Amino acid sequence: MRLAVLVIGLALAGPAVSQEAFDPQARVTEALQAVRPIALNRDSVDWVAVEARARELAASASDTIDLLPAYHWIVWSLGDNHSFISPSDEQYDEWVRRNGRNRYLPDLPRRRVSNSEFHDRPVSGRDLPLGTGSVARTVVVPAFGGSDADNSFAQSITDALGDGGACGFVVDLRGNSGGNMFPMTAGLWPLLGEGYSYPAIAGPGLEDARIAFESGQMVGYASAGASAAILGALPTWTPGTNISQLPMAVLIDQGVASSGEGTAIALRGREGTRYFGEPTYGVASANDILTLSDGIQMAVTAAYLRDSQGRIYPDGIPPDEPVSTGQGDPRDPDDAVLEAAKAWLAQQPSCRG
Repeated sequence: MRLAVLVIGLALAGPAVSQEAFDPQARVTEALQAVRPIALNRDSVDWVAVEARARELAASASDTIDLLPAYHWIVWSLGDNHSFISPSDEQYDEWVRRNGRNRYLPDLPRRRVSNSEFHDRPVSGRDLPLGTGSVARTVVVPAFGGSDADNSFAQSITDALGDGGACGFVVDLRGNSGGNMFPMTAGLWPLLGEGYSYPAIAGPGLEDARIAFESGQMVGYASAGASAAILGALPTWTPGTNISQLPMAVLIDQGVASSGEGTAIALRGREGTRYFGEPTYGVASANDILTLSDGIQMAVTAAYLRDSQGRIYPDGIPPDEPVSTGQGDPRDPDDAVLEAAKAWLAQQPSCRG
């Protein structure tokens, strides 16, 4: 499984390696010098052993394709379950031509499988009658791999929130394997409200980092007193109703990973919010993308994601109400997790009718 990734920055690798003469050991040196300073787990890695094995794997390499196992070994050894290498399509195709679809290092354990029935859904919204005379609104927020500047995805989420007549909301993140959390979260900003802020990430040198919604923009601060980095313009929200105070149920499962978990964390700590379903995948962390001189990209986990209370979730986000995926009441067309969310919303003051 290839997990999409929350990118917190772009770091270029260290000294450029000459393209005139292929030197696999110089390439290994370059990769190690780029990865070691930023890896979240760098203080617990046996770098002597990692380097020795990487150089052994690179010893007979005649080009970049042959080096993929060495690169893969370096990021896998970080032990965060989220770092990975990302060769170009052409480089991967050449690997397959030479080696079939064998993994770069077959002796390494596979990443655990993410089982979810809800992958690859489009953004959508619909009304949910609660049986109390009131109607809630459910919004599906899927994975998204586009750029911060693509505000059309965020706008589609905001549009799915409806016309402001709902008594409460369900944000359905199930199957959201990640990508870019900023458009996902920006689209939900009417549920968070102007001025909402949370710490966002936690790692060496990022102790004071935070994300905030300010003056129609989603902005990030790397540290106290730092200039704001614009993460995207917020979509328009025309209804006058303030929905940031309404109850919200968030649906999660083990298919929620990386930036999907980042979006879930952004909502966590909001008043009147409750989580339903199953624990998330467990890679609630942020990666830096290193581009090596031969074009190989290495996504290296550099920080954990933090919620508004400063909590991190290295083992996944637990639901407040555990509910197994599957059919619920046969008289209700919705699944068991959504049924549980509707039952909770029906008890909230704004939805009692």
